[in-house]
Amino acid sequence: MLKKCEEFFNYKRCVFYAYIPWSNQFYGTIGLELPKVQSMRGQLSSKKSMAFNSKKPVFLKNPHNYIKEEHIQLFNLSSVIFVPIVHDQQVFGWLTFDQLGEEFDYSIDELTLLEQAGKRLGLYLSRKDDEVSIGTDIELTERESMILNLLAEGYNNKKMAELLQLSEHTVRDYVSSLMTKFKARNRTQVVVFGFRLGLLK
Repeated sequence: MLKKCEEFFNYKRCVFYAYIPWSNQFYGTIGLELPKVQSMRGQLSSKKSMAFNSKKPVFLKNPHNYIKEEHIQLFNLSSVIFVPIVHDQQVFGWLTFDQLGEEFDYSIDELTLLEQAGKRLGLYLSRKDDEVSIGTDIELTERESMILNLLAEGYNNKKMAELLQLSEHTVRDYVSSLMTKFKARNRTQVVVFGFRLGLLK
């Protein structure tokens, strides 16, 4: 999805940062140079959070007053656009767009389009665990499908809990539910059956 955003909006880098409102913390989730992205985590300070408090895209020609110097150096940041991912006043996180150290300008039309993209993503992330039919006798909720995919990628419960903003206990419950539905003895079998049933590619 981020690659498509980069191509469509003509940016060299797009990064997704998730936001945890009750602790006012953020963490890097997906993007170019993943280890760097996932090293990005912290608490939003009131002094530097203008870009993060806005419900509309924010363009920073010079981000030095709003972003820590160490992060600017880490990502070789110059100009950057922050696009909030929101739905019903809830902020799920932000997409950032930049040109890998090159300064750039923006147009109002472009920011309007990016704002709509952020709202669409917010709508997607706000969806409930509706039952999803998968063409077999087994039905998975949307959240179970997400857990299944993360299991296949080798994530442990702690990391899945961070990515999905759930407790480890809740993740364990979802894994147990998958084991029951697939009649699997362990997590590895869950993944194997997921591939056999065509739920994983």
